[in-house]
Amino acid sequence: MRRKQNFWDEIQFIDRRWLYLVLGVFLVLGLNLKCAVSNVCAEEGKDFYATVMKVPEGGTVLIQSDWTTSTRGESQGHLESLLRILMTKRVKFLIYTFADPQAPQVWRNVIRVINEERESQNLPVYRPWVDYIDVGYFANAEGSSIAVRNDIRRFFSRQVKDDKGINRSIFESPVMTKINKVGDADLFVIVTASATLDVAVQRLSDRVNMAAMVTGVIGPTALTFYQSGQLKGVAIGLKGVYDTEYMMANGLNTPGPDGKIVVEYDRSEAPVPKITEGKTLARGASYIVALHFALGLVIFAVVVGNIAMFASRAANKGGKRR
Repeated sequence: MRRKQNFWDEIQFIDRRWLYLVLGVFLVLGLNLKCAVSNVCAEEGKDFYATVMKVPEGGTVLIQSDWTTSTRGESQGHLESLLRILMTKRVKFLIYTFADPQAPQVWRNVIRVINEERESQNLPVYRPWVDYIDVGYFANAEGSSIAVRNDIRRFFSRQVKDDKGINRSIFESPVMTKINKVGDADLFVIVTASATLDVAVQRLSDRVNMAAMVTGVIGPTALTFYQSGQLKGVAIGLKGVYDTEYMMANGLNTPGPDGKIVVEYDRSEAPVPKITEGKTLARGASYIVALHFALGLVIFAVVVGNIAMFASRAANKGGKRR
């Protein structure tokens, strides 16, 4: 005869679909909330922010954007925050990929969205040719990285349309006129979810200052390069997205309205300013709230499940004694 289940037995065998429903509700709520969750920024993330903020107005950054929609949960937030910083500082950039022919369409959508965002806030938008150059996809990360190392002008020999619709060499644009070798760029940033990070660091880190924005899976490899000094800073995973946005909102060693420093930076006594225009807390801020909700539900379920298991055993033992 089947034993009658007590309350704790029922808790252990609750239909998992209820948990999925609660998780879905929590995620929807979290994704629609943007707030400054108290945060301790990673040291490599602080170095990343400080490194990008050192690029002077009018400088040029090379962006190797090697991600596609499969990692947009992390990589899109990375690229968005990077572009917001560069546009605020009026830094020009060249963007390309050595990883996937689908990557250009992804970053073009991101640039469009950030430009629409800035236009709605009456901020200057970034114009192709004048403020940035999009040179698209190149096959073979290994060979292409070596070619950039050896002769960047020869490698990026493609022509693009200028602001008047005329095909011209990218090195005639305001973005690239001062770039004769890869080391002339103020910074090289790779945004990736793949081993193109390894190739870029191995081939270019001794020629140009490099920083990286990578997914959590690539994080351990990126940290190794960072600790060896080959990367000047790293933003890793969703936490890296939120760290960057948090520093954009608060700066480093920068006193807030109450005079207190929100994010301390030991590598420099001088403050690294916060971003004073456009969005700061954005995708990372909403995703981090959803992540906290999801992790909170997992922890709650584990704790309740264990309590129910031990309580059920105790109750069953007590019933047998009677």
